Amino acid sequence: MAVAMASLSDPERVRKVLGAAGFEEIGIVPVTATTCWGRDAADAVDFFVSRTPGLTVSDATRASMMDTLLPYETAEGVLLSAGVWVVGARLPL
Repeated sequence: MAVAMASLSDPERVRKVLGAAGFEEIGIVPVTATTCWGRDAADAVDFFVSRTPGLTVSDATRASMMDTLLPYETAEGVLLSAGVWVVGARLPL
């Protein structure tokens, strides 16, 4: 059983889960958007690390993450492209 943040990243899994719950006419459309992950690279690193409570991240790993995110720093924050699914379905009447 998938339990992670991206456990519904596979459209076929989404269809299976919704179908098992009784939904019909399941439609899935991919959408890509620019998203803001923090005010600056340090803030973005803090956000990413906070996604796993209790995780200890070394200073070297944080520094590597900062180096990776610095090219995406803008006046509007750390901007990255993100993909999501827009899902529509209905329950039978």
